[in-house]
Amino acid sequence: MKKHILDQTENDECTNHGSMETESPKGLSRRGFLKSALTVAGAGGAGIIGSTAMSGFGVKTAEAAAKKIARAKGSKAEKRPNAEPLPKLAIPAKWDYETDIVVAGGGGAGLAAAVSAAEHGAKVIVLEKNAFCGGDTSIAMVAEGAIGSRFQNKFGINAPPIGARVLAEGSMNPDGVNNVASPPNATSGRNAAFVRQIMEEQKDTMDWLEDMGVVYSPEPVGGLPAPGLCHVPIDPEHPEEGWYRWDPHNGRGFTEALERKAKAIGVKILKEHPATGLVTLGERVIGIASRNIDGKMVYAKAKAVILATGGFGANTDMLKAYCSPRRAEAARYWGMPGATGDGIRMAQALSADVRAMDEVEIWDGGTLREHGPYTVYSAPNQLARQKSLIVNKKAQRFYCESLYRGYIYSYQAAQTIAQPDMESFTLFDANIISKEDIIKKFHPLFCEYPCPWFEKQFEQYVAKGVIKKAGTIPELAKKLGLDPDALVKTVDRYNKLCDAGCDSDFFKEPIYMHPIRTAPFYGVGQKGGSCFNTHGGLVVDEKLHVLDKKWDPIPGLFVAGENAAGGGSLAFVLPGGRLAGKFAAKEVLG
Repeated sequence: MKKHILDQTENDECTNHGSMETESPKGLSRRGFLKSALTVAGAGGAGIIGSTAMSGFGVKTAEAAAKKIARAKGSKAEKRPNAEPLPKLAIPAKWDYETDIVVAGGGGAGLAAAVSAAEHGAKVIVLEKNAFCGGDTSIAMVAEGAIGSRFQNKFGINAPPIGARVLAEGSMNPDGVNNVASPPNATSGRNAAFVRQIMEEQKDTMDWLEDMGVVYSPEPVGGLPAPGLCHVPIDPEHPEEGWYRWDPHNGRGFTEALERKAKAIGVKILKEHPATGLVTLGERVIGIASRNIDGKMVYAKAKAVILATGGFGANTDMLKAYCSPRRAEAARYWGMPGATGDGIRMAQALSADVRAMDEVEIWDGGTLREHGPYTVYSAPNQLARQKSLIVNKKAQRFYCESLYRGYIYSYQAAQTIAQPDMESFTLFDANIISKEDIIKKFHPLFCEYPCPWFEKQFEQYVAKGVIKKAGTIPELAKKLGLDPDALVKTVDRYNKLCDAGCDSDFFKEPIYMHPIRTAPFYGVGQKGGSCFNTHGGLVVDEKLHVLDKKWDPIPGLFVAGENAAGGGSLAFVLPGGRLAGKFAAKEVLG
């Protein structure tokens, strides 16, 4: 589920919420910036939709933000990321730092782990690849589901029994059938006890974040019918502006609060320090190396290392290595450019086991080829995921456009990917193209819900020819590259079904059957889809140790977030990070 990218209007810039200082062994300080990304997970009533915020820098447009992100030196630690393990390293002649725990990655999972470990008495260092903290959590939107937090209790929302939540998550079903929170098979490799602990930890985690200063929106968001159904952070300094101030990257509220807390309790955060390899003594991990902004290797000795570097959506070599060629081509990653699977690859050098590496979460919204979080919420992508008439390259309908199955929007994308050339085309007429009509007639939620800048971008993309506009259906067909006679035939059939109020072809709900009859007509094509998460990762036990191929714990090595198999949603990122920090601290402190 989505929500749009920051509300960037002419008079409402993303405000700078203070500088982000980058520490290095030399005391080098550089201003950073925060970035956001979205992720969704509805774990049967207990899921969390995640997003990391675009905070820490002022920009008027999402495009400008994406350009800043692309220039982040830390995101280009490797000239060409590949699928090979990052080799373990020899013990250095001299350690630059010595501490109890090093966390590799300063996103939602890493920051939660760092704060939790520090609260349990450990000395902690965080290595962050980019010039800013936040990771993909900061560009997510909300934490969703009935988990029984204090906030939800105010609205009379109670959590289902823990057993029902665990079963809904699909952890007991190795095939992930009918699983709401994760795509099929993404749960394979998860430890069932680990899943149960995550579910039990969700309530306290949301309360814990609220105690840090996270403020949740008391208003319904993203097309939801009532408040309290989701935990949507809002700017605590400007609560009167509500969820639209940060929308759709409200997840920044989680990561900003965690970073402030981490600094307040003594966690050292080294930004622009991408981790490059684990240091071992025998079978035990005793430290980790990173590379600073000047290219110097920096070694940190630790009693435990927590891997939380995120997924591998930005690593095309890993996508090609683990996914089918069709899905690898279809995946257009929209998250952080630094998500190159570093944590997974470092652990693989120690014979760590992995699972579900082919489970890449691809949603609809593949209209624009550009990568980056702003394209997911562009007007063309908003249109591509609506419940209007959708046809393939043969100008034929091929599925029920309103059907959701499995992981929310993945079903729609899967249908498009299965079509010729992985293409589909969504059609509209003059009566169902405006934001008001879309909201009223298609009941969009989250990623479908039109962005604040929808109208402005709509006109821009019509002028660019990305959104096609025509006076007749044959003319629209030609602009979309479809056979005019075939499209006329399909539209006529669809209109008759709309008039009858019964879709006897694909059984779309009558409420979403709106004819394509009134000129002008509009169409937008998409190829593939938007890659939100990679669900494959390291196999863990119930204490979040990384397991080797014999499923024995690798001493001194823990994992959190998207580095863990099936961990790529905020439902697992935030509570999982908190648990990893607690378990690691208790182990190293005896």
